[in-house]
Amino acid sequence: MIVLKIGGKIMKHATAWGLKFSLEASIAALVGGLAFAPGARAADDYPNRPIRMLVGFSAGGATDLSARMIALQLSERLGQSVVVENRPGAGGSIAASAVAKAPADGYTLLYTSAAHAINAALYKSLPFDPVTDFQPITTVTTTLNALIAHPSLPVRGAAGFIAYAKANPGGVSMASTGIGSSSHMAQVLFTSMAGIKVNHVPYKGTGEAIRDIVSGEIKASVDAVTAYLPYLRNGSLKVVCLGDVRRSTLLPDAPTCDETGLPGYAVRSWQGVLTTANVPRNIVDRLNREINAILKSPETIRQMQAAGARPLGGTPEEYAAIIKQDIAKLKELVSLAGIQPQ
Repeated sequence: MIVLKIGGKIMKHATAWGLKFSLEASIAALVGGLAFAPGARAADDYPNRPIRMLVGFSAGGATDLSARMIALQLSERLGQSVVVENRPGAGGSIAASAVAKAPADGYTLLYTSAAHAINAALYKSLPFDPVTDFQPITTVTTTLNALIAHPSLPVRGAAGFIAYAKANPGGVSMASTGIGSSSHMAQVLFTSMAGIKVNHVPYKGTGEAIRDIVSGEIKASVDAVTAYLPYLRNGSLKVVCLGDVRRSTLLPDAPTCDETGLPGYAVRSWQGVLTTANVPRNIVDRLNREINAILKSPETIRQMQAAGARPLGGTPEEYAAIIKQDIAKLKELVSLAGIQPQ
């Protein structure tokens, strides 16, 4: 006879076989209980309510337009609404902070841009850690960038813009989508490589910047072309040069900055989806799988290419590596430009 005391109860087993059977049954019951714990159940039936997708920039900008395209198709694939919420300001940090503090249940997503990595290089102290407070899901796109100007600016190509800026030091106003945004850093890279000074005018988003460039109040901007395309096509704005080392089939007549006086100038601008750290892995994998499927759709590819973007996709680990690599590179750029992290 074997006597065991388990959970305050005396349990008797006449044989070793009886003990083995009882222990196996207890372990099975424990494992079964864990499998049906509230957290596991929540992950298994995900999603069972609407999902919020926060965007740290204003409506109408490149990041917002891409987010809405993905949110619409993700809603269809998940069978639940994916609602885009714009929370502009602080280079995307306001939206990022809200996601970092959200419950780790996968119902709050962050659709962000390279500004997420830029903030880590620009600021000593943020209300969140850009790496450890988030769970990457996947990259979505990389976008074509360009130096865009009002038609009244009498310049062509990078060399023409540089010469004009040198002849009018501080007299050229350049918009960005906020201090620390992708367009701001693209501008910093351009001006530092060109050795020119401009009057930087930060906005909360692309929509406001476009409005003032079209009116002529602001002369230029370096930004993703996505939201600018209608204005480029109707002649309200013009491309001075593309921020790439290769020409684009989207704007075949536009030269690159590299070929027109600023050798080596190229800007990588990505967008992607993150969620709060510690979201269950099966939820992360589900979102990754669905978004990657969206990015392989011929219609999505067509829409993105027409908007000046190229679908990326990939694993959460690949996206995490991109973020870390860009943070390191951007810290070098911030130092090169003489910007003091705040």
